[in-house]
Amino acid sequence: MNRASIVALLLISVLVGCSSLQFNDPLKAFEEANHGYRQAISWSEFMVAATFLKNEDEAQVEEQIKLLDNYKVTAYELRTMTVVEEYVRVRQVVKISYFRKDDLVVKSMADDQLWEYNPELRTWQLTTGLPKLR
Repeated sequence: MNRASIVALLLISVLVGCSSLQFNDPLKAFEEANHGYRQAISWSEFMVAATFLKNEDEAQVEEQIKLLDNYKVTAYELRTMTVVEEYVRVRQVVKISYFRKDDLVVKSMADDQLWEYNPELRTWQLTTGLPKLR
């Protein structure tokens, strides 16, 4: 086997192994959900970020997204992360830097997040809502 074939085989093995882990390891699933949420917020894709919310009033979320669409996120940094109840809850604090599109003054806020694992859906959901940018 040449080197390229070995590398391709190893890459496929890692991807297959990791994809099966997400169903057996809730903390691995948290990393993936948290990564997706972080990317959505970092790109100011608040509609995408809302898909990670647990049991939110749809009308309220739509109203909040309208308000958030006036903002642009410039940074999303993890400050602290604590596993509150293993495989069930994770609390984290992130620093979000942002500006209002018509103001251009960069502000920062601490967003205290509580995530809960849903074993039926085998996914993590954010219980504390979208960030409150002001």
